[in-house]
Amino acid sequence: MKKNVNLRCYPYRGILKEMGEELGMPTDQIHKGLFLSKVPNIKLAEIFDRKLQERQAIVKSFRKNLKKVV
Repeated sequence: MKKNVNLRCYPYRGILKEMGEELGMPTDQIHKGLFLSKVPNIKLAEIFDRKLQERQAIVKSFRKNLKKVV
């Protein structure tokens, strides 16, 4: 995982909160497991990557549909 990710900006904003709600974990533990350890937690990294890919796919399809309309 990249260490210098700005989690307050698109597309990362809110992913840790969603993960915390799904897993029943506090967001600070998820953040530590992903970004503050030498080796990120594999389970958390997979979930984070999946959510990131989903968000990017939604935005891509939205932009594609918007181009058709405009």
